[in-house]
Amino acid sequence: MRIRNASGVTVLNCRRAAAAISLLVLLASPAAAQQAGGRHDSRDRLEARRDSLAALLRDSVGEDDRVRGLERELTAIETRLRVGDYRPGEVVGLKVRGQPQWTGSFTVQPDQTLSLPGVRPIPMAGVLHSEAYEVIRSGLATVLRDPQLEIVTQMRLGVTGEVAEPGYYDVSGTMLLSDVLMLAGGPTSRASMDKIRIRRFGETVMEGPELTSPGLTLDQLGVQTGDAIDVPSKEGQYLLLRNIALVLGAVASTIAIISLF
Repeated sequence: MRIRNASGVTVLNCRRAAAAISLLVLLASPAAAQQAGGRHDSRDRLEARRDSLAALLRDSVGEDDRVRGLERELTAIETRLRVGDYRPGEVVGLKVRGQPQWTGSFTVQPDQTLSLPGVRPIPMAGVLHSEAYEVIRSGLATVLRDPQLEIVTQMRLGVTGEVAEPGYYDVSGTMLLSDVLMLAGGPTSRASMDKIRIRRFGETVMEGPELTSPGLTLDQLGVQTGDAIDVPSKEGQYLLLRNIALVLGAVASTIAIISLF
């Protein structure tokens, strides 16, 4: 049943229109495609985004790639809230002032705990990146008075395409994307740096020369563990231009031949 207000406007249609406008605004953001919530978003912020996405999807009509993208993001956020960011095998970089035994890289265990020398296993199940400082500090506080620590974001990234040494690299979130490319031997002479992109689960989530802007770290860009930095080749562009030139040349030749008759 459609319910009309005093002005005769269909309320249901208004709700759908509002949802469509909200969806377009959300998708217009440069970061919309990449977000499963920001890496360091608080639990409250992630829950608010989850609720916003759920409301948008409830009011969305039909199904297309953009809606499916929002559904994937909603699922990813719900998984983060339930499971946390620290899966087995995740590497946690720590710097604890005056405590060299707790300064270095430590791996999250299969039971989702962090094992530090002389400290009870620290449960990391359900812990977000934004919550890790307090959780790890509380664990250290059982054996150390007022621990002063810093968590260094670490991630494993793939580097593909036109670089000298493509492969997987363990890097810090404080690094620049250009630094990661240099770890992979640097771009080749065929690299199209203005088309560089970040791919996640096979889909491009960020693209363009701004990825190598001075001062922007991997954390600030929103790069995540498992992402791939892909450097396309210029050859594809040259091939396209050559094909266009060939087609135009053929058209010109045809016109010239026709004009002789």
